[in-house]
Amino acid sequence: PPPPSSSSAPPPASTTSWSNNGGSSGGSIGSTVAGLINIAAGNCGPIGATLDITASSGPNGNINFLNCGIGSGGWTPPYISVSDIITVELASVAYEPNSAFSPCAAYVSTFEQYAGQYGLPAILLASFAMQESGCDPSTVGGAGEQGLMQLTSDKCTNAPGGNCQDPDYNIHTGAQFFSDTLNSNNGDLLLSIGQYNGWFQGMTYADATADQYSGNCRAQNNLDYLHQFLNGWCQNINAYSNNPPLGEYFNLNVCGSS
Repeated sequence: PPPPSSSSAPPPASTTSWSNNGGSSGGSIGSTVAGLINIAAGNCGPIGATLDITASSGPNGNINFLNCGIGSGGWTPPYISVSDIITVELASVAYEPNSAFSPCAAYVSTFEQYAGQYGLPAILLASFAMQESGCDPSTVGGAGEQGLMQLTSDKCTNAPGGNCQDPDYNIHTGAQFFSDTLNSNNGDLLLSIGQYNGWFQGMTYADATADQYSGNCRAQNNLDYLHQFLNGWCQNINAYSNNPPLGEYFNLNVCGSS
């Protein structure tokens, strides 16, 4: 469910300088720009990264770049590592009055603890929590997913007292799962973030939206997920309440609020 908090829109915190390419498939052709994703353009066409967050773009690229191939042959994400992306620091924004991460404020130290254990930025873990549950530990998903990180039942077997919603257990298990996924994908960040939402290489628009007709509409893959995650939450922007809304597909909107 969309979280209740509203968001301010601070600029990206990183000041790292790197090349933002204009779309050549051969490599870097752009000028060095501070605060934009650190990769060369490839077979997915223009990166389309912008310093300002728009409906379809932001510092980590345009939605069409992030969703490369979904509309023509299947998703083939460009290789992006954790060190390539632009993010804010969780602890520097979570306690601000209008922070997108206000619902996560009570769990910042836990996110930081397990992010440090698995070598991840804490903002990534908190972004999963905001995207998946609005950082509400009592959230139960449509298929029974539990807690902040929306753990599936197979990940709940060792929960203390059988309580898979326990924030410490839930965050720790989500962090371990994402770290394992990232490692198994040789550091491929887009593939790993997508897989957290059930995406897979070669996924088409029809694959992602099939559950719209299955009786479990909200089991669809959110086709705006990567843009909302990387250019929304990771920039301290509320991906659900931002104006304009972040995305182009909005395929879950047909499901209503149930």
